[in-house]
Amino acid sequence: MTTDWIAMPGSPTLEEKSEPYLVRASESGHLRQFLSSAGASVVDVDLGDSTSLVDVVGVLREGLEFPSWCGSGWDAVHDAFPELRAAWPLPLAIVVAGLPKLMAAKPHLALNTVLGLSRLCEEFSIAGDQVLVFYVGDRWDD
Repeated sequence: MTTDWIAMPGSPTLEEKSEPYLVRASESGHLRQFLSSAGASVVDVDLGDSTSLVDVVGVLREGLEFPSWCGSGWDAVHDAFPELRAAWPLPLAIVVAGLPKLMAAKPHLALNTVLGLSRLCEEFSIAGDQVLVFYVGDRWDD
């Protein structure tokens, strides 16, 4: 079953029109309002205090339903894809706070997280469903 898809908001909400979607913190309220009015389920997560991939997946688990058997790595998340697809409210927008803090403290983990979430979004897209990830920060032009 394919879910309805929402169109991406135009500028000034998004810093760029392609992934990764970066949003200024001052625009995050407008983004959430747009996404909700477009029919997306919106889940907020904060990765700023993560120090490992286990932490990142743990934060995602707090906001989204994961199967109990799912481990704490990207491979386990991808193995759980059929169950995630059945459980998650689609279309889904994940609004991520804390990426700038994570980039400063653990750049490799931050980049790995962006890539992992991007691959997950691609898997949903191939299956006909929409999952979008938006990274919120105070400044993206540094």
